[in-house]
Amino acid sequence: MRIILDTNVLLLFGQEGIDVFSALERAADKVDAFIVPSLVVDELKKLGERATKDGRAAKLGLALVEEKARRSDETFLVKLLAGGWKEIPLKIVPCSAEKHADDAILRIAEDDTIVATLDRGLQRRLLKADRRVMGMRQKRFQSIE
Repeated sequence: MRIILDTNVLLLFGQEGIDVFSALERAADKVDAFIVPSLVVDELKKLGERATKDGRAAKLGLALVEEKARRSDETFLVKLLAGGWKEIPLKIVPCSAEKHADDAILRIAEDDTIVATLDRGLQRRLLKADRRVMGMRQKRFQSIE
């Protein structure tokens, strides 16, 4: 199972101090990879230019993604609920056909993916397209139906 990460999910680390990658691993069955569309990276860069709390959170989210994408192993060490650690690859997927990150996420979401997003509009579009969605409730990721 692959998890596609939306911009707002990557902001959580800097905004709320939530280890997004471990939280998603605990919430999803057998995560094989984290997917970040290139337009999400672009959004983080744009937000990071602002001198606000969201700007600082975007810089942190961007640093996490870019640092892992640059490394040769491209993996995150994720703490498992049952104890121990698991390495999960992170992949940045190019999205040149779309102008908006939400459209790119809709295009690359497949049957074997879950989209992690806090954006209610995107959640509705994904559910209408019969895609799996995870959102956050009480600082925990949960499946949305």
